[in-house]
Amino acid sequence: WQRAIGVLQSMREDGEIPNLYCLNAAIAACEKGGAWVEALELYESIRSQRKSTIRTNFITVNSLLIALEKAGQVELAESIYQEAMRDKIISPWVRRYDNDGTLRRMMDLHKFSAPMAKIAVRGYLESLLSRKKKVIRGDTIFIVGKGKGSEGKPVLLPTILELLREEIGVDARVDKNNVGRIRVSGASVHEFIESKRWKE
Repeated sequence: WQRAIGVLQSMREDGEIPNLYCLNAAIAACEKGGAWVEALELYESIRSQRKSTIRTNFITVNSLLIALEKAGQVELAESIYQEAMRDKIISPWVRRYDNDGTLRRMMDLHKFSAPMAKIAVRGYLESLLSRKKKVIRGDTIFIVGKGKGSEGKPVLLPTILELLREEIGVDARVDKNNVGRIRVSGASVHEFIESKRWKE
């Protein structure tokens, strides 16, 4: 990662402006090297250049979130994710056909890294706590894919199942008709909301 930062510094000293590809590569190098502070500084430097045509993208955010999760910076990672949602860099909600042919709103995580997917799921369920409307209609569906893009075994499916069952405590199950989807019943989500509100 130090070499990647050095290349960027050399480019700037020579009067060159690093493009987003170079900056994303440097953030990814920092992530792999455990240099989360440097990764964050690069991210902030891109965002601070208001007059520049260079803008952070999905790859920028994804690499940074991986670095932050490795460093245990959960709250900071969640803040960056919400920022990316507001900027429309990340948009996990899609409309897909369910098993019964009904067009449903689902959270599509299958292109997310495991850290980003976990933040997305936590954020959605926590957002339900502030809603006045308590009725949850139908299952909540998370698209995690079948692991074709993973090296070896699927990553997202077991990660999100464990998160939902162990950390959040809802009744999550793999869809029998589509193993790339996880379903959480409306009743289970409602119980989660009520238990959290009761504790508060």
